[in-house]
Amino acid sequence: MSRAHFSVAAAAVVASLSLAGCSSPQPGEAAPATTATVVATPTVTPSPTPDVASTAPISDIQAAVDTFVGALDQLGIEHSEPVRAEVGASGAKASFDITVNGFDAGINVFPDTDTLAAWGKLSDAYGGIFVSSGNAVLSLNSSEGVGNSAEIAPTIADAVGGEARGV
Repeated sequence: MSRAHFSVAAAAVVASLSLAGCSSPQPGEAAPATTATVVATPTVTPSPTPDVASTAPISDIQAAVDTFVGALDQLGIEHSEPVRAEVGASGAKASFDITVNGFDAGINVFPDTDTLAAWGKLSDAYGGIFVSSGNAVLSLNSSEGVGNSAEIAPTIADAVGGEARGV
């Protein structure tokens, strides 16, 4: 780099630093005062939410499923977990597939007693076996598992405070 270029570059650096306020004080001068503005913003830390059991009421559908599953558990009757299914033409507002003692079964929850009664008449006409409790039924297998269904239906009915039909 030539001496001329060096002088021009040095002058540019000094000018830039001076304009930016980064110059050093000359002998006999006081250092420029630096000011800084500090803004304090209060921090709000959310309080942890305590673990509280939900007090929300469970739906009548879930209550019906829980009633039958609880009775099966209490009685030591083998069963699968209920799986939500299509209601089809049953008139039910909810339907669940479940196996009971290895046989296909179902839980139906009806919107009212009239719909349940109409479904019950059809089930009786076709030789169905079921346990009713409230507006819900546990429909047991009435083909290959008919003997087992007829045997356990009254016991399940007693456990849920309901009625066994088709036995």
